[in-house]
Amino acid sequence: MKLDELFNEHRPQLGDNDLYIWNYIAPRKRACARLSIEELAKRCNVSRTTILRFAQKLGLQGYSELKLLMRMELDEQQGQAPDYIGQACDAYRQMMDAICQKDCTDLFRQIDQAENLYVFSSGMLQDAVARELCRVFPVGDRWFFHIHAGSEADVLLQNVTARDLVLILSVSGESPHVLSLAQALKVRGIPVVSVTRLRENTLAQLCDTRLYVSTIEMTEQELGAQYQSTTSFFILIELLFLKYMEYRKEAAGRDAGNADRAELP
Repeated sequence: MKLDELFNEHRPQLGDNDLYIWNYIAPRKRACARLSIEELAKRCNVSRTTILRFAQKLGLQGYSELKLLMRMELDEQQGQAPDYIGQACDAYRQMMDAICQKDCTDLFRQIDQAENLYVFSSGMLQDAVARELCRVFPVGDRWFFHIHAGSEADVLLQNVTARDLVLILSVSGESPHVLSLAQALKVRGIPVVSVTRLRENTLAQLCDTRLYVSTIEMTEQELGAQYQSTTSFFILIELLFLKYMEYRKEAAGRDAGNADRAELP
């Protein structure tokens, strides 16, 4: 799991000192990967024990594992092909491996049990991804209602209940109107799923269930035009749907087996 993903997952358990340490490490992973725990503690002006507890709060065994994760991420970046086609393919493979290995049982159980399913989007990309989600899931007899930014979000807040499920699509996870909706849903106790790129972001921290996609950004100086690869969002939706159908099939098999055993004398 990437460090940004670990941070998003464990953000509620982090205190002020932990956030200070993270804000120091996040933009300096290359330099921090070479520091001892004493050196990092000195640079962050905290104790050695505080650094150790920070690593443990991220779900790691200790500082050595934190350094190992930083080094692995740097090695992956250095090992990527210099061409953007290779980088894009690496990003797709990384995302596909992550979603294939992810245990989505709780999410699929929520989808099955929800009275209403909503997907919120804003922007051309998010709208297109939301339409794809709404297109494929009816095959599994589950229907998502597409909610756009603006007045539709206000209507959603007036009608949604804790028995529903809301999925929010966002590239950055930092758009003010997206965060406003997520915070309002959280206050009301509404189950919310975030889909964002794999970076530290506020939306993911607000949600109990988080899905990530890997993207690559290309600058105008490097490519001749500014561009961000976002195809991973569509791949995620397709793989999520296929995993959901597999979950439904396995659940039906278990139910059939339980029924057969119930009929035995």
